[in-house]
Amino acid sequence: MSKKNKQVTQRVNSSQEEKSATNDSKKRQKNEEKINRNVNLTPYDVLFLEDLENRRLCLFGEINTDDEYDGEAGNSSMSELIMHIMRYNREDKGIKPKDRKPIMLYINSPGGDVIEGFALVSAIETSRTPVYTVNIGQWSSMAFLIGITGKKRFSLPHSIFLLHDGTTFAIGSSTKVQDKADFNKRYEKEITRKHVLTHTKISRKIYEKNLRKEFYMLTDDALELGVIDEVIKSLDEIL
Repeated sequence: MSKKNKQVTQRVNSSQEEKSATNDSKKRQKNEEKINRNVNLTPYDVLFLEDLENRRLCLFGEINTDDEYDGEAGNSSMSELIMHIMRYNREDKGIKPKDRKPIMLYINSPGGDVIEGFALVSAIETSRTPVYTVNIGQWSSMAFLIGITGKKRFSLPHSIFLLHDGTTFAIGSSTKVQDKADFNKRYEKEITRKHVLTHTKISRKIYEKNLRKEFYMLTDDALELGVIDEVIKSLDEIL
């Protein structure tokens, strides 16, 4: 093939590829419009999907099992949050962790189920894509343990923090209730204590002294104890 014919062929192929890419883009746009019409998305739904695409997740309200999850506005269940974190890791596969776009997890929660909460803790700890946590109201009880797990941890100026030994509720025979109490004691000793001492500057002495009471902290306390890394001065820092 002559040089001139090769150039013509290349231009034709390039034009066809551009046309194909344009057609694909138009098809995707039409499909998205069709889906939007069929699903009848509200402005809030669009905002929620936009947040997901930009890796912004929310944990608001109590931490419950999936069957107790009330689906309140803006919130996600523990399973949903874990699945989103897994999805972002799949998208980032092959990219070095330092080059990955972080996941922002905004938390305003009084705490809740420890087993469900630590499932999310495990997902955050094992995520190669960094998860940044933000206290936008309160990190209390189990929410405190989730919040301190972030690769970077931020807080709004007037947020609060609460560390305590939690509340136990058990039904059954005295033996079963005792079994539950023994398990909770072991869990606190082997999991919770280690987690707090690993992810903060809270010493074992301070931990043991305050665990059996309501250990409240303001942002200055949280900074000093290594519970957070930064108190934000502008929302632009966490968007």
